[in-house]
Amino acid sequence: MTVRQQLVIGGLCDLVSATTVEECLEQIEAQAGAFFGALKPTVLLDPEERADTQTSLSLRARGRVVGRLELAHSSVLAGVDRDELAAFAAHAAVALDNARLLEDHNRRARCDPLTGLRNRGEFHEALERMVARTASDPAHSLGLILFDLDRFKTVNDHRGHAAGDRLLRATAAALSAACRSDDAAFRLGGDEFALILPGAERADAVAVAERAARAIGRLAGSAGISWGVASVPTDTSTREGLLAIADANMYEHKGRPRTAASIQSRDAARRLEVASRLAVRLTELRDPTAIATAVVQELHLAFGYYLAVVHRRDDDGILRVVAGAGPLAESDVAFLAWEQAITAGVNGRVARTATPSLVSDTRLDPDYLSRDERIDPGSELSVPILVDGHVWGVLNLEQLATHAFDENDLLLAEAVVAQTGVALHRCALIDEMEKSFSTTLAVLCDALESKDPYTADHAQKVAELAESTAHRLGLADERSRALRYCALLHDIGKLAIRGELLAKPGNLTPAEYEEVKGHSAIGAALLGRIPLLADIAPLVRGVHERWDGDGYPDGLTESEIPIESRIVAVCDAWHAMTSDRPYRKALSARDALTELGRCAGSQFDPRVVDAFITALTSR
Repeated sequence: MTVRQQLVIGGLCDLVSATTVEECLEQIEAQAGAFFGALKPTVLLDPEERADTQTSLSLRARGRVVGRLELAHSSVLAGVDRDELAAFAAHAAVALDNARLLEDHNRRARCDPLTGLRNRGEFHEALERMVARTASDPAHSLGLILFDLDRFKTVNDHRGHAAGDRLLRATAAALSAACRSDDAAFRLGGDEFALILPGAERADAVAVAERAARAIGRLAGSAGISWGVASVPTDTSTREGLLAIADANMYEHKGRPRTAASIQSRDAARRLEVASRLAVRLTELRDPTAIATAVVQELHLAFGYYLAVVHRRDDDGILRVVAGAGPLAESDVAFLAWEQAITAGVNGRVARTATPSLVSDTRLDPDYLSRDERIDPGSELSVPILVDGHVWGVLNLEQLATHAFDENDLLLAEAVVAQTGVALHRCALIDEMEKSFSTTLAVLCDALESKDPYTADHAQKVAELAESTAHRLGLADERSRALRYCALLHDIGKLAIRGELLAKPGNLTPAEYEEVKGHSAIGAALLGRIPLLADIAPLVRGVHERWDGDGYPDGLTESEIPIESRIVAVCDAWHAMTSDRPYRKALSARDALTELGRCAGSQFDPRVVDAFITALTSR
């Protein structure tokens, strides 16, 4: 196996792992240089731009050109297979396009779309990080200013929401202008803003707050702004203390006591802090069901909802439960089977209109669908979950009491579904990237095994058969990725086998057969050096083991052989038997099935053979 061929798989894996445009560009250029022996490879993001190079490849993804790969190549490039070159360019294009989308979504998840300031989630993460840094070094200080626009509601009520939006944007600009170079401005939601001031003493924070307040007071339509200051270590040493003191000082600045309403407002802020922590948890998840489960569990544990549930809107116009938490979900075992058309119910209305719905008394809402008057909630809050601008589903929160939800709860729910939508979209992008990666791997394996023309589409066909068989066996969904990659890469070790052996028309000698058998261990060793595919290595190693222990390379028996390897072994044998080979003609489907049945219990897992035959018959 040449060094360049070994770089093929590893190089594409590095492209898949890139999550920013800058990182992806670096990986494409680096891998192009290593893979093709090119001199000074360059990626141009502007498709119209040109460089003075000998070879130029369009990077096309989702039907459009996203860039160009310019190669000033050496003589090594002249011997590169055009299929390999095209496969690399196709995968590089998808990786670049996905990196751009992920980068854009991450940016939008961090920013308030109206003002461009960083949002509440970013505020809490930054504050926690800065407080921890300051606490570790007593010589440093940290200032916090909380702002609340005065009588902002009257602006919306009397001048319209457009005027309110203009004032919010102008306020954000004024706060940014009042900041020092290291300070950071945030919009917390509604008419609330904040500044974090690294290295600022209390007096410094007061000076910044007064400067910002004067500028905001001069804005058109502004009634002024109230502010509260706190600092570490002068006032407190904890994040919670910093928030509480700044919050209390802001209300004193407003000139009114801490009323029940103000306490409720502070509680709402704490709810949104929980939502920001949830956002961090969601970034680690890659499965829609896991995301929905995390959302409802976190909300129920934090706020004790009677019901927190995520419904998915399916293509047939039906809302189906993905995950639920709370007493109602726990007491009704059939709850997860609940379905409703989007043409009915409060949740249906939200799914149709993409508009939140706060129902203070379910008995008075004509769309409310009663399940059982004895356990029906008194109030509910439903918010659409948007993914890439489309309604993916609905987050529904319910409480037994009437009038249990207010605008603060709506703000909480909207923050949660925004993060949920970003996480779900990230899942979709990663899933698409994985599919593109597996397809590219199949094409690449075929191109690299062109010295064995009888395996032109072998890997892809084996992968398709393996997935159908796994479905019949009830293999867990989370193992499907490993199964597919095992099927696509099970023969990758043949790159190290002499081409004349793979194409030999007669019987192999014992020595030649031993050399061919080595491809399982060679393939596993290659994959084991690639982090993204390390878990696939033992599966590839086990494909040529036998149920009775007479296989290679380790002589494993029965359940010692990974189930994925056993599935691929059966599918590999079927496709090999029904394809022409240098040493024999293809068997008929009937004869191949007979041979599989004969070898069940000796060479193959009999349960896998039965599932394969059932899957093949259904196809």
